[in-house]
Amino acid sequence: AVVSTQSTGNILIAHWILVNTLYNYILSIIIHPGKSKGAGPSKCRTCRTNRPERSHHCRQCGFCVLMMDHHCMWINNCIGYYNYGYFMRACAYVLIGAMYGTLALWPELLAYTDGESVMFNIPDIPNICFGAWCLSFATSVGFAILNLWYLSLVTSGMTSIEYKQLRAWKGAVSPYNRGWKANLAYAYGVKGGRWKRLLWPCYYIPYNYWTE
Repeated sequence: AVVSTQSTGNILIAHWILVNTLYNYILSIIIHPGKSKGAGPSKCRTCRTNRPERSHHCRQCGFCVLMMDHHCMWINNCIGYYNYGYFMRACAYVLIGAMYGTLALWPELLAYTDGESVMFNIPDIPNICFGAWCLSFATSVGFAILNLWYLSLVTSGMTSIEYKQLRAWKGAVSPYNRGWKANLAYAYGVKGGRWKRLLWPCYYIPYNYWTE
């Protein structure tokens, strides 16, 4: 079968999304979230050592994590100061990929009863296309909710742990809130408004939340 221009474009876009997703996902796994070195204004009851602000003890990791958000079972690692941006980017690219898959497979869904693939002209795969579309749609919904949740935290200058802590005080504002634009730049590792760099795999440089 001859691969059409539309199919080639879909393949290129899919690989672009895949590369960015895997890059950020893998780095969120292998990059250490950051360990407290025993200095700071607060003291951990478990480690019995001092730690910086925004640090919390992780039972799974066994140490105090800098700017800990949560321990993620999907990467078997904590989300903290040094890998927070990779986690946020990975979540964003999974959502982009799932939404793109949902839209790209829509013609296949319409051709479900025809027994013929519209995109690749391959017969007898309607069930596979229907299953793939359902998976893409479900993933889109799930990661849309996840990304919106984290965007609400980021724009307010909070981690998920800090949200739980501040929720007890109604109207409380995070002392690390620098405004929603600066907060987003901090979370995704963007300096000088260079948002285009996120279109490609790029290194995440965390901001110093305590001084900047």
